[in-house]
Amino acid sequence: MNHSRESYDRLARELGGYRHPWARVLSGPDPELTFDLWLSRLLTPQTRVLEAGCGHGPDAARFGPQAARWAAYDFSPELLKLARANAPHADVYEWNGKGELPAGLGAPFGLIVSRRGPTSVILRLPELAAPDAHFLYVGPRLNVPEVPERLAAVGWDIVAEDHVSVLAHAPTWEDWQMRGEFMGKLARRADWDAEATVRGMPYREERHLVLARQLGVARKLGA
Repeated sequence: MNHSRESYDRLARELGGYRHPWARVLSGPDPELTFDLWLSRLLTPQTRVLEAGCGHGPDAARFGPQAARWAAYDFSPELLKLARANAPHADVYEWNGKGELPAGLGAPFGLIVSRRGPTSVILRLPELAAPDAHFLYVGPRLNVPEVPERLAAVGWDIVAEDHVSVLAHAPTWEDWQMRGEFMGKLARRADWDAEATVRGMPYREERHLVLARQLGVARKLGA
């Protein structure tokens, strides 16, 4: 996928948010359920949360009421319009994670989250995080090496990590084409004809989950 502002604005207009445009059938639990579980365990009525790359605001809408404050940012104006409508209780800012912090953002935060959001937020943790804060991330590949590298660069420890892979199928050729376009990979009809089953084209839904804290204050999840 072209990760330009225009591409994300187009997703907002055509799909009503940051959504995968293809149908998929999973053969096991959605790997992002682990992220949901970890996030739920970290939230308290006193938690101040910052979400990087909030998209159309599904996490702000679902989890925001459980927190003392839910602030979020994204760089797509069209997605932000949807986020403000979907999560009116959240404080939503237009920002790309670079340059000066948005006015009124209100750091520090006790929890910074990024669901397929930008890893650049990790480099801003010294400015954004409270002394005992957590950082929670899930990425769209089995391994996102820049996450541990950047956490080490800012002096944070990984206290929990998971690599999840679930068999999935794109049920039609059109779905497989859309997935290829979204992932920036060419979908070839010859591959579909040779490898697709009655359930569609098999592939793996993969996620890399990371929970981190600053060095010296790391605790295990649930402690």
